[in-house]
Amino acid sequence: MPSETWIASGKPDGAAPARSDLALAWIKKNRETFIGSVVILLAAIVFSVYFLIHYRGLRDTAWKSLFMAQQVGYGGNLAEAQKQLAAIETSYGSTSAAPYATLTKGDMFFGQGKFKEAGAEYAKLFNAKELAPIAVYNAGKCKEAEGDMAGAQVQYSDFLLKNPEHFIAPEVHSSLARAQELAGAKDLARTTYEKIVLLYPDTSWAAQAKARLTPPAPAPAKK
Repeated sequence: MPSETWIASGKPDGAAPARSDLALAWIKKNRETFIGSVVILLAAIVFSVYFLIHYRGLRDTAWKSLFMAQQVGYGGNLAEAQKQLAAIETSYGSTSAAPYATLTKGDMFFGQGKFKEAGAEYAKLFNAKELAPIAVYNAGKCKEAEGDMAGAQVQYSDFLLKNPEHFIAPEVHSSLARAQELAGAKDLARTTYEKIVLLYPDTSWAAQAKARLTPPAPAPAKK
């Protein structure tokens, strides 16, 4: 015959209490701790929402500022554009627009023939998640423009080692071959041109490489 305990609780003697019962019992026993935890959780949620909205506002403002700085630069006022780009790096360094401001600074310096200054800007992006490949390649172009063919080859080779499938890899291969040729390393250049033909057949890069691999036709003999 069932005991009175079973009748009172609705459970047989010795049955384990439900999890909800255990939770309610713990909350009742630790009311202050529970309330404090809820308050902290709610505060964290409110802060996260505020931070997200604030960050989106900063990001949007940063990108608008970047666009305006680019327009100023393309309009010919490079000095003012550089100031605005530097301000974006300082004021909006945590946003995704900041590295693009640095890249734009480098591009503007490069367009002015200030290859050392451009290279310094590109070097800031060597560890950037999205822009590192472009920065490394552009740094190589700065080295090449300065006449440092050894340095250019290092940058181009580093790019190809780390980003063999990147969409500008064919161009980087071509730049590497050119730098090797200019440095007098004809055998290395030939190997690079052959690689271009092998990796990128039926492309303009392969056609250019084949042209470099084809020896010039001998001049006609004088009569």
